[in-house]
Amino acid sequence: MLEHVEDRAEQLLAMTTRLAGLVADEIAAVRARKLDASSANWDEKERLVHAWRLEVSRIKADPSQMSGLSHTRKEALKTAAQNLEAQLQAHERALSAARTVTEGLVRSIAAEIAESRSAPVGYGAKGAPAGGQRREASGLAVNAKA
Repeated sequence: MLEHVEDRAEQLLAMTTRLAGLVADEIAAVRARKLDASSANWDEKERLVHAWRLEVSRIKADPSQMSGLSHTRKEALKTAAQNLEAQLQAHERALSAARTVTEGLVRSIAAEIAESRSAPVGYGAKGAPAGGQRREASGLAVNAKA
């Protein structure tokens, strides 16, 4: 029984460590502005996250499943979980920064296009456009959310 608990903990530790590594790789790719970063290792991440979530849920529902686990293994699991949490927080910050930069660029480009292709501001008393030469109007739709 005790071997089973240690083996189960070892598997959970391996999953947690691998997930943290995959998240770290994705953070590095996002920081390097590689747009396809989240698609790398997608199948593995999906399987690991699902298995990890199920295992953690089972243990939370019945903590006795880990009774008899060595102190060393408990500390290793705790450290790995903290590392994964830190990686996920760093991942969130990296994605948020990338989104902010991208949305800012989209807004700037849209404003520049709108300014360079704007229709006349209004019309004068005789129906002529007011304020100088008329510029080409353009239909522009921009989704500013990246």
